[in-house]
Amino acid sequence: MARTIDLNVTTYWWIAGDAGIANPDAVSAAVLTAAKNISPYVHASTAVGPKSSDTATDKGITDTSNIVVPTIGNYEGTLVLFRDLAAGVPSANDPLTTIGNAAGIVGWIVRREGFASTVAAAAAQKVDVFKVATDTPQKSGGTGNGMLKVTIPLLQQGVMRVETALVA
Repeated sequence: MARTIDLNVTTYWWIAGDAGIANPDAVSAAVLTAAKNISPYVHASTAVGPKSSDTATDKGITDTSNIVVPTIGNYEGTLVLFRDLAAGVPSANDPLTTIGNAAGIVGWIVRREGFASTVAAAAAQKVDVFKVATDTPQKSGGTGNGMLKVTIPLLQQGVMRVETALVA
């Protein structure tokens, strides 16, 4: 079995708005444009994905073993992004411009693994889809440690799909 090295094989897109993706089970590859590709700004410490589900552990008086049943799925995310400033002014591509500079901005994170971020999205490719709202962006700077970045905590908004196929 061939293995893929986790180096330049992940793409992140930010799709703005509550209705930015009409059907998370059939995301159109046409929606995932180069302009919405935030991958060049994504820091390696970014984490967006599923986490343990809520569970129910009720058992009857005749059960001889515990039972754990998943009930509500969960996901979490934190975007850590490089800033894009020109003479101290955020560019049109700066994350605080493209995603937003406040809490409560609703949108979608679409993540694809296995292709370089420069490869256009195409039908049948598998993606993960997460509807999120931003929490207050946290800017870094003034520490003399690394590049200027912004951390944007993401709050789940009830829609998550893992390994769903893109459509034309």
